[in-house]
Amino acid sequence: MMMWISLLWTLVAVLVCCIVLCTLLANAIIFPRKFSYEDTFRKGVMSGEINENTFHQYRKEEVFIDSYHGYEIHGMLFSVAESKKAILIAHGITWSLFGSLKYVPMFQRMGYSVLLCDHRYHGLSGGDHTSFGYFEKDDFKAWIDFLEEKFGKGAVIGVLGESLGAASALQCIKEETRIAYCIADCAFHDFTSLLRLRLVQDFRVRFYPLITITSLIIKFRCGWSFSQISPIKGLENISTPILFIHGSDDSFIPVEMSRKMYKLAAGLKRLYLVPKAEHAKAFLTDPKRYEKMVGDFIKEVENKQLSLKELS
Repeated sequence: MMMWISLLWTLVAVLVCCIVLCTLLANAIIFPRKFSYEDTFRKGVMSGEINENTFHQYRKEEVFIDSYHGYEIHGMLFSVAESKKAILIAHGITWSLFGSLKYVPMFQRMGYSVLLCDHRYHGLSGGDHTSFGYFEKDDFKAWIDFLEEKFGKGAVIGVLGESLGAASALQCIKEETRIAYCIADCAFHDFTSLLRLRLVQDFRVRFYPLITITSLIIKFRCGWSFSQISPIKGLENISTPILFIHGSDDSFIPVEMSRKMYKLAAGLKRLYLVPKAEHAKAFLTDPKRYEKMVGDFIKEVENKQLSLKELS
């Protein structure tokens, strides 16, 4: 009898420890240690990624709009005069819209007004946690509403995202038909798969039930689960043109994840792999080639849309 009681208490202790561990893991996932809005600008200047004088010379407009989920989201619009084309650009996790500032000159040369956005729980946007695309994709829809109102219903609206931004964009295009094209730079294809990889590589742990329990905790607290964060799901049914970009030396999100999505995507699609580029460093590694590949893709999309209009 004593042996069974001891065993029971051992099991209870293990279960409690597991729940505590998974709660800590859940907190680390939904409340990542992020950089402040001011720090992301300062670090961008220090690294040479942001030219402070050029930034202040830009014609730009700070924008706050309401999300569909009861908080404000923040963006910065860099307009091109008389343009009917706009692109929404979203940064990666822990950073702010200043991480996307490097793309502004490239797209303005293509005739695009550029809207940089802060993800929920990042920069100057509201939101009480990061959801890896679950709520972020809805924030994208709110930004598309804003751009359509700003530039008219006939406007060409594209999206570009890095990492978290790319995963959010891919989840958004499954529901949002107003997006003309999507550029997904170093996106993960499935959140559960990414977490399993990081669990092994970062902690040498292969006890995957930890992820399942953590997902249940987040579902109870936040209303979404890991299985609902899967950019690859349903891509075979999406007609939106997609350019997948990935650094060949990405050690955080493997390049194979973009390859898998590229193979599955059904519509117009292109895959651009950047040699020697680490995670979210594709543009900085080879900006000229990056601009050419993006420009060629956008021209292809615009020409196809023009042909369809002429046929109709």
